[in-house]
Amino acid sequence: MLGDRGALDRAGITDPVLREAYRLCGRLLVAVDGRSNWAGTLLLPPEKRPHAWAVYALARWADQLLDSGDPQERAGRYEVWRQRMLTDLRCGRCTDPLGQAFAHTAQVYGFDLDDVETMLAAWLRDLEVSEYATWQELRDYSEAINGPPGRMILRLVEAVDARADRAMTELVVALQLANVVRDVGEDIRLGRIYLPTEDLRRFGVTPDELRAARITPRLRRLIRFEVQRARALFACGMEVTELIRPRCRPFVWAVIERNLATLAQVERHGYDIFARPTTLGGRGLASLAFQVGVRSWPRKAPGVLVARQ
Repeated sequence: MLGDRGALDRAGITDPVLREAYRLCGRLLVAVDGRSNWAGTLLLPPEKRPHAWAVYALARWADQLLDSGDPQERAGRYEVWRQRMLTDLRCGRCTDPLGQAFAHTAQVYGFDLDDVETMLAAWLRDLEVSEYATWQELRDYSEAINGPPGRMILRLVEAVDARADRAMTELVVALQLANVVRDVGEDIRLGRIYLPTEDLRRFGVTPDELRAARITPRLRRLIRFEVQRARALFACGMEVTELIRPRCRPFVWAVIERNLATLAQVERHGYDIFARPTTLGGRGLASLAFQVGVRSWPRKAPGVLVARQ
């Protein structure tokens, strides 16, 4: 793919086996998500891109294992993979290419492998828990599955202020809630309802209403409430962009803006999350690129020069 070789060279990754492991991570992102997540990593400095591929790839592969194949075999298959991956990462001898790339990235950036264990264990909840009673329960789940990769990404983009940890926590919860809103229909087909039960009751929405995949006035009000909650979380979480290295800000802004654009589409569709897929077309991508450029432009006070970073 475009830029693979240059990024690997700039990252100082010279071992042929390790280079191919990183390339596989990049190809996995494209295969699973299209080019969106992979293209987003192009906004990082070249030497950081392969390491972002490794973090994304490990997360996406775990997600694929949990959502594909015979439902009766998913838990066993995932558990075998999880235990093998953790054992290999702990001893530093990975045979799985994804593990090889991730282990190298973890060493370069000093990841806490306890975070990896927490993350991989938390994802098992998708097979064990199909509903969340309260917003706090959903928030705890969101922090468990997205907090660890969020902390890893924070190391990649180099936090320069201790406040970045808290801001990143709010951001990853916002990202998860945006995904919940976008994927209501798909999750229902998988037998999961992530919208908190207390919220459904508050707006008079029943699980059967969600399973019918047909918008109702009550459901519109519920989705509007969740979109507003997600926007409030983004408002708190986007502070992280001011607390990291300036060269890495466009990457984080792209993640934020892409998800805000998804929420905006839900709003434009009248909160009908069943009407059409909430994906960005060419015009939406152009607008996204513009917003990222504006957000990432160096700011300065009148009469103050902005130093080169």
